[in-house]
Amino acid sequence: MTHFLKQNYITCTIEFSGKFNQVFSGMNNRKSVFILIFILFSFFHQGQNEKKEFCDEFYRSSIKKQISLAANLSAEKLKDYYPLIKDTLEKAKMLIYSKSSSQEARLMVDIIDAKLEVTKKNYAKAVYILGNAMQFRSADLDDSLRCYSLMKYCFVQIRNYVKAYEINSRMELLKPRMNDSVQIDFGINKSSLLAALNFYNEAIKERRAEFNRSHTKKDTDAVASLYNDVGVYFNRSKNWDSAEVSFLKAKEVLSTLKYPESKKVHYEFFKALIGGNLGYIYFNKGQTNKAIPLLKEDIYFSLKDLDYGSAFNSYNLMVECYLKLGNRALAKSYLDSAENLLTSRLSDVSQSLKYLYLKSTFYQAQGDYNKAIGYLNRYFNIKDSLNMLEKEQSLLNSEIAFKIEQKEFELKQTNKLLEQKNLEDAKNKTSRAYMIAGILILLFIIALLIVRNRTANKREIDLSQKTEQIRQQNIQIEQTLKEKELLLKEIHHRVKNNLQIINSMLSLHISKTEGTGNETVLREAQQRIGAIALTHQMLYQNTSLSNISLNDYIGNLIRQIEENMPDSGIEVTTRFEANELKLNIDFAVPMGLLINELLTNSFKHAFPAKKKGKITASIDLTETDCIITVSDNGVGLPEDYQNSEKRSMGMDLIYILADQIDSEIKVDTDQNGTAFSFKIKRSKFPS
Repeated sequence: MTHFLKQNYITCTIEFSGKFNQVFSGMNNRKSVFILIFILFSFFHQGQNEKKEFCDEFYRSSIKKQISLAANLSAEKLKDYYPLIKDTLEKAKMLIYSKSSSQEARLMVDIIDAKLEVTKKNYAKAVYILGNAMQFRSADLDDSLRCYSLMKYCFVQIRNYVKAYEINSRMELLKPRMNDSVQIDFGINKSSLLAALNFYNEAIKERRAEFNRSHTKKDTDAVASLYNDVGVYFNRSKNWDSAEVSFLKAKEVLSTLKYPESKKVHYEFFKALIGGNLGYIYFNKGQTNKAIPLLKEDIYFSLKDLDYGSAFNSYNLMVECYLKLGNRALAKSYLDSAENLLTSRLSDVSQSLKYLYLKSTFYQAQGDYNKAIGYLNRYFNIKDSLNMLEKEQSLLNSEIAFKIEQKEFELKQTNKLLEQKNLEDAKNKTSRAYMIAGILILLFIIALLIVRNRTANKREIDLSQKTEQIRQQNIQIEQTLKEKELLLKEIHHRVKNNLQIINSMLSLHISKTEGTGNETVLREAQQRIGAIALTHQMLYQNTSLSNISLNDYIGNLIRQIEENMPDSGIEVTTRFEANELKLNIDFAVPMGLLINELLTNSFKHAFPAKKKGKITASIDLTETDCIITVSDNGVGLPEDYQNSEKRSMGMDLIYILADQIDSEIKVDTDQNGTAFSFKIKRSKFPS
């Protein structure tokens, strides 16, 4: 479908086009031309005045102020002003890097460099510069928000909406703590990002929430824009009826709006635009005759408001309408109008693609398949070329970012080598001085020894002294190693004690919250902390401080969980066949939490009626894998347990922990109970 539905950006008044239409209304052509020249000259003169004012302020400012002024320009204005201030700005940047230690000034330099890359469409390079600035220069959240704002824009431009959404979420978290005096452009709103990711239902909810946060029901412009945007999202999800209702509400709201004569053209265009959106809906619903007058009105007011893109889209849809009605003559007329508009007013490649595809459809309807295939081939050739260019641009941006990162890494390595070389030179100079002194002393000693005719007994005494020194040094080394082992054990012991203190505090809190419903959550947290504490306890009790036995750890953990459960008649049996496998602390903590979640779930949920049953924990080994299984003969899992919206936090935690130990959970559930198994490569365990 060649018609695009338009969103709320249309509600922003186009001052120039509004003035243009007012001036030309009712005037002769010659007078209109003079007025047009005057208006264009006024805008040009205004732009020149802004440039002059900026340059005057820039050149009379300090270096730091010059950097700040340039950094606060938008990317487009920086591109426009850069040729006028290039030499001075580059000198200022070099002075900041070479002379200044101000991280704030260096952050501003990075922002300038990133904006310059944006003007060149090197978005990947700009993102890299901003990421580096945030890591090494950012002093507060206002600095982070400045960088995030530009990074979000870059990701939107390269259509990486997932990353843009992620950054938007971070900005929303930081926004409440933002300094009120700092102006941050948050860019495209969250609802538009959700729509770009094809989450239309979520986009509709978010768009309504955005309206409730920023506007009131008395703001007629905003209400009409809200209904129009919601209609667009309903349309994209092919919910034609809901889309129609939203567009009709938007038209109804605008019909009650009282606006000044100066904005008449704009609001007439807005009404016609919504009508064009309705026409698109009627076309999709097969109500072609109902769509045509709305599209004609949209074309008329789009041309009047100089929105040629909107008129072009409606021309295309009119062609499809008349082809559907079998009126090829009128379809050809509108097709020619679209072509005239394309050649005289528009230059976007996507619009050319739509036109070629529509022309192929037209000739196919006429039965002229040769021309239809010709235009279709041109369509695919341009589309393939466009895709290739986009891929090449994306690849180029990635390569540039990689090369810059590589060069900066090499520069850092070179600086490190230079520092090391200077250090070594200094050490060598000192060593040479000591060596010369040592040689002189040694020559003196040798001469003295020759004079005194040192005997063999003296040499043996010297040798025994050196041997004793070496022995003493070995004793000191062994003592140091023992102290380090004791210190490490003490650390594990203190961590375990601190976790026990937290557990005790939770126990005290549980006793205070009995009957409130919160004690279950606290007990679950207490058990999880206990699983972590057990890891540290076994490490400091073990002869080896780096790892513990898999069998012993899981066995102790099961006994600890069983002791914390009330007497319920549930039997727990174990079968372990992994005597030689060891765990380090990084592996033991997530595994302990995983076993804790599985056993706790079985105790709490597997036997709701009789509170009796059997839980089995086993470890089996194959040549390459270790398989850990926790099963019960309880009631099993509900049918919708895999539904991510209904899944409990405990079940989410099980999958997260399994992912941390590089294992996939396998769940078997039937009338005889539930079994959770996870397979881990034996190579993951320390040897």
